[in-house]
Amino acid sequence: MIIDGHSHACGEYLTADSLIATIDKWGVDKVILVPGELNSSANYSLPNFAKVFPKHNVVKITNFISKITIRLTGKVKEIPAGNEFVYDLTQKSQGRIIQFIWITKQNGNINDFLNKKYSEWGFHGVKLHQCWETFTVDSNFFREVAVWAEKNDLPLFIHPDSDAEVLKIIDYKRDHPNLKLIIAHLFGLELFIKENFKDDNLYFDSSCPQLISEKRLLIAIRFIGINKIIFGTDTPYGRDNIDKYMKKIKNLNISAQDRDLILGENIRKLLKL
Repeated sequence: MIIDGHSHACGEYLTADSLIATIDKWGVDKVILVPGELNSSANYSLPNFAKVFPKHNVVKITNFISKITIRLTGKVKEIPAGNEFVYDLTQKSQGRIIQFIWITKQNGNINDFLNKKYSEWGFHGVKLHQCWETFTVDSNFFREVAVWAEKNDLPLFIHPDSDAEVLKIIDYKRDHPNLKLIIAHLFGLELFIKENFKDDNLYFDSSCPQLISEKRLLIAIRFIGINKIIFGTDTPYGRDNIDKYMKKIKNLNISAQDRDLILGENIRKLLKL
């Protein structure tokens, strides 16, 4: 089973029909979906930063751009409606969409909100994004979300905004080994290596091909293990990301079985699908 572990409900994935047509084209079985730009059909070209800077965490560049864009446009206000939109898409997708809910500070009482929506929607994971909304890992907001996710045995997917926040994530994770945590875009990989920190419930999302070089992907595999790496496209941020990722992983010197783990088996087992 091939599962796109990181994508947004916009661009090619704006409607159930276009999403299914896209993943069928490339042989993908299911998609983990979170909100994106509400009602936007735009697809974006993304420079191949990974090719130019293969040894570096180039997501720091896109983080800077994202922060400016979101602050100017106020798009974070659309996330609650975006969650509703993703749920609606799941009902039309013939089982092809796996919903993760994106939590923002607009949601009020986090525990009550998550309990209510989990009962209604049965989502499979929770997302936080530090570039779309300002919060720190040592804040009550983060802790409330993380505690809820751990208590309900659901993965927490986080996109960190800085090395300083990655260090806080490591500190938090040391104290909460049972929290299933997915780090977006291999962000801060070098710090996890420097701190020699890994555990059975720590995973790395390897989206998208323009941001993750083969070199850094292999470093991640050697450090954290092949069974902790998750395939993702970050659609629609980058064109033909499924195809580009498939070609990148085929170039890696790993076995066909290991490719299957990255492309879907790891996240399937994590989500108990």
